[in-house]
Amino acid sequence: MKINFYTHLIFIFMMVSIQVHSQDSTIFFRALRYKNELSFQKPYRVLKTTFKSLEGFQSYYPGTKITLEQILRYHLYTAIHVDQKENKLVSMDLSEFHLPNITSEEKITKKTVELVGSMFFGSNEVKAIPIKN
Repeated sequence: MKINFYTHLIFIFMMVSIQVHSQDSTIFFRALRYKNELSFQKPYRVLKTTFKSLEGFQSYYPGTKITLEQILRYHLYTAIHVDQKENKLVSMDLSEFHLPNITSEEKITKKTVELVGSMFFGSNEVKAIPIKN
């Protein structure tokens, strides 16, 4: 009887722990490449966005046949965290760039490309994107 009580107690504790953890979890999509050759805090950037999913990132970046998601995750070494409280880009050195009033996935991607393009190492990443003008 005593063992059965403890078994139930452990089971209840585990269920509560799992439920609490799942409520705080972030939905994220890892960067498809890492820039390990640099000695930054992280070998990738993080785009935190208020958009609920990656669905809107499936359209093509203007002047390319590359999706917005591919531009960010592959070409710009950027993980995407969806369903966040605010839009912001966290660079490899952990600097934060707030992106208020962004209303579309294309606009947030263009702004991210602009910000990364203004960074010392990021400018070469942007230049490497095959954009037809």
